[in-house]
Amino acid sequence: MSYTALQKNLEKLIKDHNYQIADLERKAGLRKNNIYNIIKGISKKPSAELLQAVADVFGLTVKDLFTTPTSSYPSLTSEDLDLLTTVAQQVIVEIKTQQLKLPCIDVTSIINEVFNYSVESKLPVADDKFIKWLLKQKYSQC
Repeated sequence: MSYTALQKNLEKLIKDHNYQIADLERKAGLRKNNIYNIIKGISKKPSAELLQAVADVFGLTVKDLFTTPTSSYPSLTSEDLDLLTTVAQQVIVEIKTQQLKLPCIDVTSIINEVFNYSVESKLPVADDKFIKWLLKQKYSQC
């Protein structure tokens, strides 16, 4: 959990709900500047009660306040979905070829990393050399 994520999430939630900082403080039953001090980095260790009060206003858990929301990521286009499918297939083929036994979370993480690399590099398909390199970097001891 990241304090920076908390700050960014608070800013985003306030903006998305068209609140002012004072509105949130009032709705959560907090003292003036409690939220302001968190966002500006003045208060680095807000109490559990304060965080719970804020989470309650937005219908979230305290954990949600520290987690990057998936809604902050852009939606995938049809082309992105095609690329993601291809990336997943290529990664799985390479994992099988190397006879690696990886947990699901690692496989999905690799697929995500290769997909993001492909999008940023404007590649129509995943780079097989990158997949092999990435697997070697992360799992050469496996």
